[in-house]
This record gives sequence, structure tokens and C-alpha cells, in this order.
Amino acid sequence: MTAPSMENSRRRTSLGAVFVGALLVALGGQQFRRAPVDEVFVGGTGAPPTKMTKVARHGIDKAMKDRINSVQKTGKLTDAMRLVAAAKVRKAQDGVTRSRPFSEELQSMIKGLVKKLKGSGLELELPMLRIPEKVNNVGILMVNSNRGLCGAYNSFVQKKTRARIEELNKQGIVPKLFLVGRKATNALNAKLAVVDLNYTEVFFSMPDSITSKESSEIGDSLRSWFLSGEVDKIEVVYAKFMNMLTNKPTIKTLLPLSPTGIESAEDETFTMTSEDGKLGVKKEKVPAAKAKNIESDVIFDQPPATILNSMLPLYLNSQILSILFDAQASELSSRMNAMKAATDNAEELVASLTMLFNKKRQAGITAEISEISAGALSLEGGDGAFGPRLGVTDNEDTVMEDLMEEIETGSIPDVPQAPEGPDKRVEVQKEFGAKE
Repeated sequence: MTAPSMENSRRRTSLGAVFVGALLVALGGQQFRRAPVDEVFVGGTGAPPTKMTKVARHGIDKAMKDRINSVQKTGKLTDAMRLVAAAKVRKAQDGVTRSRPFSEELQSMIKGLVKKLKGSGLELELPMLRIPEKVNNVGILMVNSNRGLCGAYNSFVQKKTRARIEELNKQGIVPKLFLVGRKATNALNAKLAVVDLNYTEVFFSMPDSITSKESSEIGDSLRSWFLSGEVDKIEVVYAKFMNMLTNKPTIKTLLPLSPTGIESAEDETFTMTSEDGKLGVKKEKVPAAKAKNIESDVIFDQPPATILNSMLPLYLNSQILSILFDAQASELSSRMNAMKAATDNAEELVASLTMLFNKKRQAGITAEISEISAGALSLEGGDGAFGPRLGVTDNEDTVMEDLMEEIETGSIPDVPQAPEGPDKRVEVQKEFGAKE
């Protein structure tokens, strides 16, 4: 082999080697880029590929399925609100229990002083005990809740207040109104819009956790209105807690205080119970506190009337505190009943909607099976022929010849013509029978 030919052979070999190397590098880089991101290098296997389905879920009635889910969520929410209300009722019960010792001791001391000053004309000396000869101005404290979703609790109290205002209007008295709770302000343009009243713009929020601070604020405001002579009498309208199912709208006189009312004041306590998984209330009467026995030789730093006058505001605050606890227990029990009814209604609605959804789904499945069966039956028999059967006077041979002849001659009418021969199968059978 000559030198030029050997040089060309070496050059072609080197070019082939370079081309093969470049091809291997390119293939290696492409495989490296294609490496799965979720590949597991230390044992195990990679995540299986996700398969996207193109079949719609709940294709029968998606709107109804969404409504069922929505009602189920609403039922869970109302049931949770019922449990929260039950827990708050227990909290109100604990508040009544904690405030009772102070209230009993204060009531006992006031009774002792009233007993000692009995017959001394203390009603004329103490402004909070002074009963006017004629009542010209009346103040009404209406206790409602801050929130709704508690059934007819607020509505019953507002109706009771309206009935009392109508009674006063017949006597020629336009009462002054004091409000507790945001729902009470809504009644000014609703149930109380048809009566004559004077809203004093005195509003107190109904607290979630009732303390003596709120009762003191309400008591101080009402006492200032009474002592200033702007009102001769102050009444309160609230829902008295009876049991877990009922509460009674009640009217009670706050001011003026009467010595006989203090002496005979009784109270009730309630205790939450749970029997067989059902919440209940156990109520018991608490007898009036016994009067303190004040010896005759006891020397007071100040006159007994002055001491009693300083205790009466505390007694008024304790009465308001008891009313707030009573109203809160009534509100929470009403909310429990309302949420229980809402939960039961949600369960019934879910059951009825689920039955309707299943009926629709079953109807859809039945329709699909019927269509499949009809298609299968249409393919059975007929020697593989498709389409409807021919008439009694036609056959496959004559139909094709007539069709080709009509196409060639252009004699196909624009409007289909009635078939020749007898119209009814019975007549055809008679005709053929006569020929035979």
C-alpha cells in the first residue's frame, strides 16, 4: 500500500473514532437529563407514575353530591356549637356557686340591720328604699344576648317588654328603656317600634364571662337614674331559667328595694347533670338567708342607717349579677336546643338527599344497561345484516337493482313515495293466498 493511501486510511479511522465518541457523550448526557427526579438510590423503588383519569366522578348529579357534603358539614358545625353551649352552661353554674357565699352573707347582714331598725321609719331616710306616692316615670332594663342562633330566646323577652310598655302607655306613662345585649338594639326598629318609649342611649354588652364588674356598672348606672329622680321605679325584663328546655320571660322590680322583699328573698340553684348520655338540670330551692343577730349593746361607729345605705348598692349589684347568670343560662340552653334541632334536621336532609341521589344513580345505571342490551340484541341474528328488515314485496336483489336504475336515470323523487302494493300485511297474505 502506498504512503498516501495509508495516510488517508488513518485519517478516516481517527474521524470515525471521534464521531463514535461524540455520539456516546451525547447519548450519556441525554440519559443523565432523563433521570427521574424521584428516583430512590438507596434501596426501594421510585414513586409509581400518577395516572390521570378522564372519567368524571359523581357524574350522575354533582350538584346534589356537593349539597349533601355541605349539609353534612353544617350538621357537624351545629353539633359543635351545641357542645360549646353546654360547656358554657356549666361555667355559668360555677359562677353562681362562687358568688353565693358573698350574696348570702350580705343579705344576712342587711336583714339584721333592717330588723334592728324596724319601725324607726328608715324607709324615709334611705333613698333606695323610698317608695313614691305616685309613679310617673318608669325605667325598664331589657336583657338580651349579643349573639343569635339561640331560638326564640330574644324574641320572647322582647315581646314581654312590648306587652309591659303597652300596659304603661295605657296608664299615660312613657317608660325609659335601658338595654343589655346587642340583639336588644335590633328590637328598637322591630318589635318595639310600635310602642311609645324613650330610649336613654344606655347600653351594656352581655359578657361571655360574667363578673361582678359588669353587674356593678349596670347597678351604678341604674342607681344614679333612680336617685336623681328621673325615674321613680326601675324594672328588669329577662328570661328566668327553668330547665334545659324552657325559660320564662319575667318582670322583676329592681328599685326601689323593699325591706319585706329583702327579708323574704329566696333563690334557686341549678346543677348540670348527665344521665345516659343526656344533659339535664337539677334545681333546688335555697331558703332565704337568716338575719344576723345584732345585740342591743353593739356600738356602731356610724349610724345603722348610714351603714345600711352603703350596703344596699352591693345588694342591688348582687341581684343584677344573679339576673345576668340566669339570663345567660337561659340563652345557652336555648342555643343548645336550637343547635340540636338544626343537627337533627341536617341528618334528616342528608338521608333524604342520599336516597334521591342513589335513585338517580340507579336510574342512570339501569338506562346504560338497557342501552347495552338493546345494542347487543340488535347485533344478534339477521345473518350479519344491518338495518331494518325489508318489506314483504321487496328483497335484497330487487332493491339494489331499482336503486342503481334510479340513480342512473335521475328519476329519484325529492319526496319519498309511498311503497307500491298493499299497505297492510294482512292484505298481502290474503293476496298470496288467493294466488296459491
